[in-house]
Amino acid sequence: MKELFPDDTKRLQHIFEKQVFGLAPTEIIYRIAENFILGFDYSGNIKKHNFRKVDSLELVKNGTLEEKLDEIYPE
Repeated sequence: MKELFPDDTKRLQHIFEKQVFGLAPTEIIYRIAENFILGFDYSGNIKKHNFRKVDSLELVKNGTLEEKLDEIYPE
């Protein structure tokens, strides 16, 4: 990865845009997770990430999780 993205900031941005995904069921859990995972970025260089506030439990129960994931992560 370092060969493809020698610049640390660009490498981290690529990782958070293309490789790391997460869902949090509530606003507080979302904020805790986001701060824990991106808390190192004091300069605010990581602009785009794939963490979303979505309660996946109900989606799993009614069989619509995959549809929701396609909606929020269209790529």
